[in-house]
Amino acid sequence: MDKLNRPFTKREVVLILVLAVILLAMVYYRFVYVPVQDQISALDTTALEDQIQAETIRAQQIKKMQTEMSQNKNASLGEVATYDNQKNELNELNDIFQDADTFNLNFEQPVASDNTVRRNISITFTASGYDTAEKIISSIYSGRYRCLISDLDMQAAADTSSMQSGEVSCSMTVTFYETLYNAATQEGLIMADSSSDSQTGTGSADSSSSGSSADTSADTQGAVSTS
Repeated sequence: MDKLNRPFTKREVVLILVLAVILLAMVYYRFVYVPVQDQISALDTTALEDQIQAETIRAQQIKKMQTEMSQNKNASLGEVATYDNQKNELNELNDIFQDADTFNLNFEQPVASDNTVRRNISITFTASGYDTAEKIISSIYSGRYRCLISDLDMQAAADTSSMQSGEVSCSMTVTFYETLYNAATQEGLIMADSSSDSQTGTGSADSSSSGSSADTSADTQGAVSTS
């Protein structure tokens, strides 16, 4: 009985303290650290899965749109207007982009090869949703004047939204085709046989236009100068 009531030696006290620390560490690891790490891993995986899913949907929708345009390429070829048709092309684009929230048009200097003129326009715009963006692109493709759409890219405008339910931003290159047949002027053209830019069909940017669904007025249309 006396042995049980005796005070602990220093060595016994140290051992007890060490065991207590180890026990506390094991409890912390099992019931605090491990659950927190599991939650972090789950959150990281969810975010990655959401990103992969969003990119997959974006790629599928862009591919779907490109396939539809390819299948309908012979349905509405549009008019090959006589050079210089920039003003009419700009007016048509301004009408189409009434449905966009914002847009920007960057006209490159047109390039002539024989009697064919190619006018590249770099376009960026935002729309309220995927359906609206698709309508805008389809309207350009099936418009009055013959054109080719390339470098199409579309994505959710905000990190917190998706292409299916939120605002989308889009960029693309639209190439309008014109002809020099009966053209009254060739001013502002890059001739393919005298320009190194002719191999790519592009020239230096010479004009631009931008606006929103609320300000596509005659003033905006007149903002583009014809070279």
